[in-house]
Amino acid sequence: MTSIMSKPLQTLSPLKAVQQRVPAGLSRIVTLTPAPAIDRVYFLDRMVEGHVNRATRVETYLAGKGINVARALSLAGNVAIAVVPINDEDLELAEGSESVRNKVFKTVGVTAATRVNAIIVDTDGATTNFNENAAPLTAEKWQQLCDATLDEVKRVQADWLVLGGSLPVDSSTGREVDPGRLFRAAHQQGVSTCLDTSGETLKAWASSATPVDLVKPNREELAEITGTALRTMRDVVFAANVLRQRGIRTVLASLGSDGLVAVNEHGVLWARGPSARVLNTTGAGDAALAGYLSALPHSSAAPYSTEVVCEALARAVAWGALAVQEATTILPRVVFSPAGISVSAPDPDYVLSR
Repeated sequence: MTSIMSKPLQTLSPLKAVQQRVPAGLSRIVTLTPAPAIDRVYFLDRMVEGHVNRATRVETYLAGKGINVARALSLAGNVAIAVVPINDEDLELAEGSESVRNKVFKTVGVTAATRVNAIIVDTDGATTNFNENAAPLTAEKWQQLCDATLDEVKRVQADWLVLGGSLPVDSSTGREVDPGRLFRAAHQQGVSTCLDTSGETLKAWASSATPVDLVKPNREELAEITGTALRTMRDVVFAANVLRQRGIRTVLASLGSDGLVAVNEHGVLWARGPSARVLNTTGAGDAALAGYLSALPHSSAAPYSTEVVCEALARAVAWGALAVQEATTILPRVVFSPAGISVSAPDPDYVLSR
């Protein structure tokens, strides 16, 4: 591992935001969200606990980490498919017209109802979430999901497979489903893999036995799964390398207002941007991951050049900043190469914000 440096490597210059044709050769991504949800978002003037609260408007949409990532990537022109287990009625309720849902989703039919999450957003920017647990999956249905995902990987000649969100319980064993075989099969096709989950699930599968190329923990998750107190940038890099010693190729650590840090075999890069008005942090990590993947080239396996990684980190920071300014997890737009974002080797003594 290259030692941490303090000399800036690159500050990215501004380019026009989105509405232009994206050049050919961008990365292609298939995501699997085995535990999707229908998010029902209630917008209020002010929530008063213990009283009747009336919404000024209500929005309903299909959500989940892999779904959010695929939606954002499709805005940027990347080929992106989200594989989800869902019944037709719930998909129609959440997504509306067939032309919309067929653009992004590959569905595997299930009989169980999709869990519904209630999200309360008031005008002060406070967001309150009430989340249901995901319905269990049978072993046969999990295998069907994995097969459908690998079929999409092959069909679109994907560069990345992203397994996003929590893992449902296998109804026959009472334990979480096993993603190991899916990741190994993807690797055999030359596809890079990203495990975008948290907590005990991330701790369990971030190991040398599972071929994972990328994880994206936030500060709290990185501290929890490595048992490391994160006070300085040196601590972040140390904790990231703990994960790398377990077999993870790249750790993309999300540090909130302190930006993003990428740690891989080539060294460490730190990306930061201007502060943004925070309305809702839910989905910001998904947007950042999508931004990172959007800038990677098609048919070019990791490790990527420093220039490519700098651009990917800049987009990740910019898309994350866009996300926190939205009340929902759906990005209305993306930017390609935003202004005001620096990418450099970090100062190891930098003290993280509280």
